Amino acid sequence: MHLLGIVGPTATGKTELAVAVAQRLGAAELLNADSRQVVRGLVVGTCAPTAAELRGVACHLLALHEPGAAFSVADWAGAARASLADLQRRGVQPVLVGGTGLYVTALVDRLDLAGAPPQPHRRAERTAIAAAGGGLERLAAELLRRDPDAAASVDLRNPRRVVRALEILDAHGPPLHRARGRGDPLPTTLIGLDVARDQHDGRIAERARAMFETGALVNEVHSAQGRGITRDALESAGIGYREALAVIEGRVTPEQGAELVAQRTRRYAKAQRTWFRRDPRIRWLRRDAEPTERLVDEVLDAFREDARAGQRLPGGR
Repeated sequence: MHLLGIVGPTATGKTELAVAVAQRLGAAELLNADSRQVVRGLVVGTCAPTAAELRGVACHLLALHEPGAAFSVADWAGAARASLADLQRRGVQPVLVGGTGLYVTALVDRLDLAGAPPQPHRRAERTAIAAAGGGLERLAAELLRRDPDAAASVDLRNPRRVVRALEILDAHGPPLHRARGRGDPLPTTLIGLDVARDQHDGRIAERARAMFETGALVNEVHSAQGRGITRDALESAGIGYREALAVIEGRVTPEQGAELVAQRTRRYAKAQRTWFRRDPRIRWLRRDAEPTERLVDEVLDAFREDARAGQRLPGGR
């Protein structure tokens, strides 16, 4: 089976395009490759796709673990491979969609994610540092000094992931994305979706404002706290939850919270671009003024070109 992936920075419309592509293909379903959207019960701040946005297209690999629970790239890759096997058995075309570069690379390049065994004493030392005041920030700074691109693939607010990334660098050296063993890549067409920088900044700001103006993000945080979700678990779930907590506690206004979210999201999008732009296999599309249907045509043209060698696409294409 030939995999189709739609990747790129956050807030560029990847899910909208992937849904339109899947509908055109007919027998197609989505695989989520966003590390925030695997968190269960948090949909506003993670921008998880709603039923209305999916328009009847199934999307797998959403809501895989509780906030704060341990969940690694290897865990996601194992779930993704199981979903791929199920789709292949059913004759359904998989469409991978998301902006977490390490997830995409782990699946497409069959990364061996067990190649750097932990060192118990060093792990315990770093875990203790991370638990102390300012310790996690020091470890994150060390990680970024050793691999400036690590922010695109590692949640720097998650102590477990920062410690594990440092272990991998200890074993293999930088850059992180090449520090893992690889198998033969999956047959894949990778499409990158981006937007002109000024338009992208506007999309990010609009999305952040909507989270606070509607009260949806603050309400989601209140609900999560009522279920016993801790502050640390919320903050590690993605951009927006730290700011929503600050609004609830009266430390910033909703307008200030939205601006802080937009600032952090722009930085994150820059890191995502850096990650994906270094992969020469990705064909880039701009959605500045292009209608979605024209982008769908371009995606399917590239997909058909790559899959021509004896592979019949869903719907007889």
